[in-house]
Amino acid sequence: MADVSTAEAAPAGSFIDGSASHAQRSRSNVWARVGYALGTSGINLGATPTSLFLLYYLTEIAGLRAALAGVAVALPKIWDAVVDPMFGGWIDRTAIRMGRRGPIVIVSGLAFLLSSLLTFMLPHLSSPLQLTFLVTFLLIISSTSQTAFNVSQYALASEMTASSRQLGGLLSLAGVVSQIFSIAGVALAPMIIDWAGGGATGYSRMALVFSVAAVPLLVAFFLATHRVPVIGHGSSEATLPLWTSIRATVENRPFYFLIAFLIFQGVGTAILFGFLPFANQYVLRGDAGSLSILEVVLFMSVMLGMPLTPLVLRRADTASAMRWCNAGIALSLTLLFAAGFGPTWCTWIAVAATGIASGAVGVLLQTAILEVARTKLRGALVVASGFYLGIMVAGTKLGTSAGGFVSGELLDLIGFVPGGGQQATSALIGLRAGYTLVPLVFVVIAGVFLRFVRLPPGDATTRN
Repeated sequence: MADVSTAEAAPAGSFIDGSASHAQRSRSNVWARVGYALGTSGINLGATPTSLFLLYYLTEIAGLRAALAGVAVALPKIWDAVVDPMFGGWIDRTAIRMGRRGPIVIVSGLAFLLSSLLTFMLPHLSSPLQLTFLVTFLLIISSTSQTAFNVSQYALASEMTASSRQLGGLLSLAGVVSQIFSIAGVALAPMIIDWAGGGATGYSRMALVFSVAAVPLLVAFFLATHRVPVIGHGSSEATLPLWTSIRATVENRPFYFLIAFLIFQGVGTAILFGFLPFANQYVLRGDAGSLSILEVVLFMSVMLGMPLTPLVLRRADTASAMRWCNAGIALSLTLLFAAGFGPTWCTWIAVAATGIASGAVGVLLQTAILEVARTKLRGALVVASGFYLGIMVAGTKLGTSAGGFVSGELLDLIGFVPGGGQQATSALIGLRAGYTLVPLVFVVIAGVFLRFVRLPPGDATTRN
């Protein structure tokens, strides 16, 4: 959002009424930024059960084989990879016609929460294939709803700001506020499961608590941003055909290198989170309380890393800063593997280092992608922002799903036996590598793509 403290009229990109008083604009500015941050918090809070426990719940509670659970998690993301760019463009065109993004935000947000809740309230079905189909269907609904919400949300971030600095500041604020709620969520989730009696009942009640808690946050987001006008770049943006958009964006190579980086980072992160509950129980010999501590340390360190982004950018450009942060993640995962053989506090330190570097690179990556997506291509052609954002959201979810699929297949491959029993030595070795060295491989691959990223200097977004 525009900085109204230095000018009487709101600059381009701001939705604040230029005729309003300075104090009124400042209050509107703050309320809109806080409301935007609460929207990020609401959607992430509603996704907490899925991001923390989905694979564990499907194997240990619902009784699916790890391989089938991995398939159920992966198939909806393959759907996303095909549908999200088209769907993102359609969402953007719909918002342009309506002149507001608010209705899309509220409908998609509530649909996401409901489908996520039902995923943890699975009925007892006799056939594993029927259960796999039901889980896949619910995850497709959840994922498609999340796409509509995220495309609208990221578009709002660009429409509420007038420069890269403001955009980065808004995303940092949203990330920090979201992490505060996430820290509370990851700390409380295992406890809620225990308080509710564990098992299927415990998980369903935990999911219900998170869904209900997310509703007022999404409502606050809607109230704070529903008056933000949709800003398009011209009539061609709303009417450009799909294949023309694809062909046109091929020349925007930095965008696709960033998406490749995003996907492989997402795979590594999903594997880390997928294996962490198993590693906590079978490798680190922890309980629900120790798992909460591990996850709180990780989320708090991510939150601490986000505000460090401006400090990093004082010493390096965005692309170089991302490379350094990615190298920091790789080093921290290496230390995390070694820490698993030592006292628990060593694991906490390694997890914290991983989180700090991840928090910084996350903000840098979002800012870089949103800026590159504004690039004008040959002939001053501008592709609909929803198309770019659809690819971005698809990349995020594709990385997450691929990580879930890899986690499930690896658990099956190493001979993991669900149910809390004794594990074979090979399974324990696999679990130890699963939350450290395997994510490290994908982080290193992500870094390779990052080496090819060349971002335009400053706020320049026009390419001849």
